[in-house]
Amino acid sequence: MSATVERLKAQAFHTGPASQANQVIADARTLHTPGREATSWELLLPPRFEDVYLTSKVLPRLVYFLDCRGAKLPKVGAHFVSLFEQDTVYCIDGAVVIEALAALAGLSCEELVRRYGESGAGDPKLLGG
Repeated sequence: MSATVERLKAQAFHTGPASQANQVIADARTLHTPGREATSWELLLPPRFEDVYLTSKVLPRLVYFLDCRGAKLPKVGAHFVSLFEQDTVYCIDGAVVIEALAALAGLSCEELVRRYGESGAGDPKLLGG
């Protein structure tokens, strides 16, 4: 398991059995932002190469999702990530996830939005590619 994934799991504000995911996520919605229902972004990691998957697939999609909903990174408002790992769901604040994945990718929040936001330019082309 990736060190990044382990850190994210350790920072979960709510967890529960994956077999009861609907209830776990519903409970997390009310716990995350009291008085306002939060939005969950569900994430199931592949069994191998978690860091590559996180930076190449998850990060661009998560930034786009948040930017389209008006989040101003690194603040994400009432959004959290529901990370499914084996038999457990880990509910993690979206800002914690963005911070960890930005560090993993070596990118600032401004660069993340420039690349992957709603009006993003995408990843830069590689020389010879």
